[in-house]
Amino acid sequence: MFCQRGFSPAHRKFANLRSGNIIQAMQRSCKHCSASFEITQDDLAFYEQMQVPPPTWCPPCREMRRMSWYTERYLYPGTCTLCKKNVMSQFAPTNPRAKNQYCLDCWWSDKWNPLSYGRPYDPNRSFFEQFQDLELAVPYACTTNDTVLQNCDYTHQTGHSKNCYLVFHTSLCEDCYYGYGVKKSTNCMDVHYCHESELCYECIDVVGCYGLSWCQDCQNCSEGRFLRDCIGCHECFLCVGQRNKKHCFLNEQLTPEDYKRRLAEVQFGSWKEMQAALKKFRELQLRHHWKCLQTEMTEDSLGNYLYRARDAKQCFDCSDIEHSKFCTQLQLGTRFCRDIFQFGIGIELCYDCTSVGYSSYDLAFCSCCMENAARLRYCMYCFGGTSDCFGCVQLQRGKFCILNKQYTESEYHALRTKIIAKMKADGEYGEFFPVQHCASGFNESTAQWWYPVTKEEAVRQGWPWEDNLPRTEGKETLDAIPDRIRDVSDDVTDKILRCEKCRRNYKVIAQELDFYRTRSIPLPRRCFDCRRMDRFDLRNPRKLWQRKCMKCAKDIQTTYAPERPEIVFCDSCYLKEVY
Repeated sequence: MFCQRGFSPAHRKFANLRSGNIIQAMQRSCKHCSASFEITQDDLAFYEQMQVPPPTWCPPCREMRRMSWYTERYLYPGTCTLCKKNVMSQFAPTNPRAKNQYCLDCWWSDKWNPLSYGRPYDPNRSFFEQFQDLELAVPYACTTNDTVLQNCDYTHQTGHSKNCYLVFHTSLCEDCYYGYGVKKSTNCMDVHYCHESELCYECIDVVGCYGLSWCQDCQNCSEGRFLRDCIGCHECFLCVGQRNKKHCFLNEQLTPEDYKRRLAEVQFGSWKEMQAALKKFRELQLRHHWKCLQTEMTEDSLGNYLYRARDAKQCFDCSDIEHSKFCTQLQLGTRFCRDIFQFGIGIELCYDCTSVGYSSYDLAFCSCCMENAARLRYCMYCFGGTSDCFGCVQLQRGKFCILNKQYTESEYHALRTKIIAKMKADGEYGEFFPVQHCASGFNESTAQWWYPVTKEEAVRQGWPWEDNLPRTEGKETLDAIPDRIRDVSDDVTDKILRCEKCRRNYKVIAQELDFYRTRSIPLPRRCFDCRRMDRFDLRNPRKLWQRKCMKCAKDIQTTYAPERPEIVFCDSCYLKEVY
């Protein structure tokens, strides 16, 4: 459901600016990539409401810059600086932040005070340089997890979960392994965007499903393998585009007896057999027709994987969102926001931020600020109702602070005004934190997924790069993996395997082996990171192309590039085919 609260005076002012026709649209050339981009009248009204200058970078470059500050890919061994406990860390041992990090218990405790790191603002220096000095001085938490976790040491960007391993951007899960974007799920493994599901394996964008393997874009399906774009299907195999079906095999309706007979011929635990089925699955998908965009319950909106949206433009992987633009991966209530990557849950009037959420309001140029944060500018990791702060790091319940130094309310506003004026003169105000200062190597960040660069390109632009990613090679003790899961011995969990793609070593944990045996799934031949990237590559890019519907020739926008072989229909033609 859309948010039903009334508009605040600030929202009414924004609405008046949008409808007043008092601001002219403009074209700009991106300061980073030189591409031309439009700043509309509606955009300018938003920037005026936020009291920020129009951006100088185009939307994709702005997103890349935000993503460069977000890590959700790798974990390293580390040590808590305070209690000396061994921890898993988001920072490589070579990263200076690894030498000043706390375990979660110490970070959330009262054993230290972030205000003790406060320093006065120096008008003779760049604000971004001063902020980086502070950001390097204040201790980080070893991982960005909440404290409501049980047996989830090997996780990052995770909350309210139990018995999970190598899951990222995950919450409210139990017994889940090797996943990304997993929500309210149990006993799922190797999944990407898996919500409210159980016993799923190698699944992408599934909701409310049970017992699926090698499936994508499915809702409310159960006990199926190799399904795509299916809703309400039960006991189906190698099917695409089915609705409320049961006992279908290669899109053919069978009797229960014939279905069981055909299924009995499939050797599920065989790696070779499953690879042959995957090949048939890909061939079947090329004969299917695809909806131009994955959207449901949208009004005056444009984007992909967009659900329950009103006036949401260029938004991807979002739900319950209104009056917003250039947003990705936001859930459960977002209003009047621009250029936000990640999180959501009741945020309003936020601009150019990464991972902000939990009822936060009026944030700009912030990263990882949440829990009723309000009126923050250029802050990182501020929680617990922190408000009216500028350039602060790791605060809890802070107010009227600048660079972690406490001020009175009048002192705060006077100095804030001076800093903004100086930043505008230096060309800093209105820009997100520089990529050159980001907290990890660019290749460790989420930006490398969506905007990959080579080391040479990163170094040329002055961006940090991590040469020692967590991997070992050449230490394998098991050269040949048995084809069938039934032939795998218990001691495989003591062996070291070699990825067939990147040659990286990896291991199989005991819970994983039990899952494969229970579900008749062969051992994977690739390491976790390669499997994760394989799933990532099966999703369409967050980019829109102009095409014609391949049935009615209507103009459409779609995430399927024109040169791709898939059959792409407009919404109405697609619905006529599947229903």
